[in-house]
Amino acid sequence: MESHHYTCNYCQKEFIPKRRKVQKFCSSSCRVRHHQASKGRKARQSQALGQPVQDSKAMEVEKISAAGIGNAALGTITADLVKNLLTKEDNKPATKADLRRLESKLKRYHHIKNMNQNHLGQLAYFDMELGIFIYRFES
Repeated sequence: MESHHYTCNYCQKEFIPKRRKVQKFCSSSCRVRHHQASKGRKARQSQALGQPVQDSKAMEVEKISAAGIGNAALGTITADLVKNLLTKEDNKPATKADLRRLESKLKRYHHIKNMNQNHLGQLAYFDMELGIFIYRFES
Protein backbone atom coordinates (compact mmCIF):
# COMPACT_ATOMS: atom_id res chain seq x y z
CA MET A 1 0.00 0.00 0.00
CA GLU A 2 1.01 3.55 -0.54
CA SER A 3 1.84 5.84 2.32
CA HIS A 4 1.96 8.93 0.10
CA HIS A 5 -0.88 11.41 0.60
CA TYR A 6 -2.92 12.55 -2.39
CA THR A 7 -5.24 15.54 -2.74
CA CYS A 8 -8.92 15.03 -3.63
CA ASN A 9 -9.81 16.67 -6.96
CA TYR A 10 -13.14 17.86 -5.55
CA CYS A 11 -12.82 18.81 -1.87
CA GLN A 12 -9.04 19.34 -1.83
CA LYS A 13 -8.56 17.21 1.32
CA GLU A 14 -5.53 14.99 1.66
CA PHE A 15 -6.11 11.25 1.70
CA ILE A 16 -4.25 7.94 1.44
CA PRO A 17 -5.54 6.01 -1.58
CA LYS A 18 -7.00 2.56 -1.10
CA ARG A 19 -6.05 1.63 -4.65
CA ARG A 20 -2.65 2.28 -6.14
CA LYS A 21 -2.30 5.52 -8.14
CA VAL A 22 -5.76 5.38 -9.66
CA GLN A 23 -7.77 7.25 -7.06
CA LYS A 24 -8.37 10.94 -7.75
CA PHE A 25 -11.08 11.47 -5.13
CA CYS A 26 -11.21 10.72 -1.42
CA SER A 27 -14.68 9.12 -1.63
CA SER A 28 -17.41 8.10 -4.04
CA SER A 29 -19.53 11.09 -3.07
CA CYS A 30 -16.73 13.49 -4.06
CA ARG A 31 -16.32 11.64 -7.36
CA VAL A 32 -20.06 11.90 -8.13
CA ARG A 33 -20.26 15.58 -7.12
CA HIS A 34 -17.25 16.39 -9.32
CA HIS A 35 -18.92 14.67 -12.27
CA GLN A 36 -22.20 16.53 -11.71
CA ALA A 37 -20.38 19.84 -11.40
CA SER A 38 -18.42 19.27 -14.62
CA LYS A 39 -21.64 18.32 -16.42
CA GLY A 40 -23.18 21.63 -15.30
CA ARG A 41 -20.10 23.54 -16.51
CA LYS A 42 -20.34 21.94 -19.96
CA ALA A 43 -24.01 22.90 -20.24
CA ARG A 44 -23.26 26.51 -19.28
CA GLN A 45 -20.35 26.67 -21.76
CA SER A 46 -22.44 25.35 -24.65
CA GLN A 47 -25.23 27.80 -23.75
CA ALA A 48 -22.74 30.68 -23.80
CA LEU A 49 -21.52 29.59 -27.24
CA GLY A 50 -25.10 29.54 -28.55
CA GLN A 51 -25.26 25.78 -28.96
CA PRO A 52 -28.51 23.99 -28.12
CA VAL A 53 -28.53 22.43 -24.68
CA GLN A 54 -29.90 18.94 -24.25
CA ASP A 55 -32.87 18.87 -21.93
CA SER A 56 -31.95 17.01 -18.76
CA LYS A 57 -35.51 16.06 -17.82
CA ALA A 58 -36.88 12.73 -19.00
CA MET A 59 -38.58 12.43 -22.35
CA GLU A 60 -42.31 12.94 -22.29
CA VAL A 61 -44.50 9.92 -22.95
CA GLU A 62 -46.66 10.17 -26.03
CA LYS A 63 -50.39 10.14 -25.50
CA ILE A 64 -52.41 7.14 -26.69
CA SER A 65 -54.43 7.77 -29.81
CA ALA A 66 -56.78 5.70 -31.95
CA ALA A 67 -54.39 6.00 -34.88
CA GLY A 68 -51.54 4.65 -32.78
CA ILE A 69 -53.62 1.70 -31.60
CA GLY A 70 -54.72 0.99 -35.17
CA ASN A 71 -51.15 1.11 -36.43
CA ALA A 72 -49.99 -1.27 -33.69
CA ALA A 73 -52.82 -3.72 -34.42
CA LEU A 74 -52.17 -3.60 -38.16
CA GLY A 75 -48.45 -4.19 -37.62
CA THR A 76 -49.11 -7.17 -35.33
CA ILE A 77 -51.57 -8.74 -37.78
CA THR A 78 -49.15 -8.25 -40.68
CA ALA A 79 -46.26 -9.80 -38.73
CA ASP A 80 -48.38 -12.82 -37.72
CA LEU A 81 -49.59 -13.30 -41.31
CA VAL A 82 -46.04 -13.18 -42.70
CA LYS A 83 -44.85 -15.57 -39.99
CA ASN A 84 -47.64 -18.07 -40.77
CA LEU A 85 -46.98 -17.88 -44.51
CA LEU A 86 -43.21 -18.35 -44.21
CA THR A 87 -43.18 -21.06 -41.50
CA LYS A 88 -43.20 -24.65 -42.71
CA GLU A 89 -46.05 -26.85 -41.47
CA ASP A 90 -43.58 -29.12 -39.63
CA ASN A 91 -42.21 -26.19 -37.61
CA LYS A 92 -45.53 -24.71 -36.47
CA PRO A 93 -46.43 -25.20 -32.79
CA ALA A 94 -48.96 -27.87 -31.80
CA THR A 95 -52.41 -26.74 -30.73
CA LYS A 96 -54.70 -28.34 -28.16
CA ALA A 97 -56.76 -29.81 -30.99
CA ASP A 98 -53.61 -31.42 -32.44
CA LEU A 99 -52.80 -32.98 -29.07
CA ARG A 100 -56.37 -34.32 -28.66
CA ARG A 101 -56.23 -35.90 -32.14
CA LEU A 102 -52.89 -37.51 -31.32
CA GLU A 103 -54.19 -38.77 -27.98
CA SER A 104 -57.22 -40.36 -29.64
CA LYS A 105 -54.92 -42.21 -32.05
CA LEU A 106 -52.75 -43.67 -29.29
CA LYS A 107 -53.68 -47.09 -28.03
CA ARG A 108 -54.21 -47.55 -24.31
CA TYR A 109 -52.01 -50.67 -24.01
CA HIS A 110 -48.51 -50.86 -25.49
CA HIS A 111 -46.71 -54.21 -25.68
CA ILE A 112 -43.38 -54.36 -23.79
CA LYS A 113 -41.18 -56.51 -25.99
CA ASN A 114 -38.19 -56.99 -23.69
CA MET A 115 -40.20 -58.64 -20.85
CA ASN A 116 -40.99 -62.36 -20.82
CA GLN A 117 -44.43 -63.88 -20.40
CA ASN A 118 -45.63 -64.65 -16.89
CA HIS A 119 -46.43 -68.21 -15.69
CA LEU A 120 -49.96 -67.99 -17.20
CA GLY A 121 -48.60 -67.09 -20.64
CA GLN A 122 -49.74 -63.47 -20.48
CA LEU A 123 -47.70 -60.75 -22.20
CA ALA A 124 -46.48 -57.57 -20.51
CA TYR A 125 -48.20 -54.31 -21.52
CA PHE A 126 -47.90 -50.69 -20.41
CA ASP A 127 -51.25 -49.06 -19.58
CA MET A 128 -51.10 -45.46 -20.89
CA GLU A 129 -54.05 -44.24 -18.79
CA LEU A 130 -52.93 -45.62 -15.44
CA GLY A 131 -49.18 -45.33 -16.05
CA ILE A 132 -48.42 -48.91 -14.88
CA PHE A 133 -47.45 -52.16 -16.53
CA ILE A 134 -49.78 -55.14 -16.48
CA TYR A 135 -49.92 -58.70 -17.78
CA ARG A 136 -52.75 -59.65 -20.09
CA PHE A 137 -53.50 -62.00 -22.93
CA GLU A 138 -52.73 -60.65 -26.39
CA SER A 139 -55.75 -58.96 -27.95
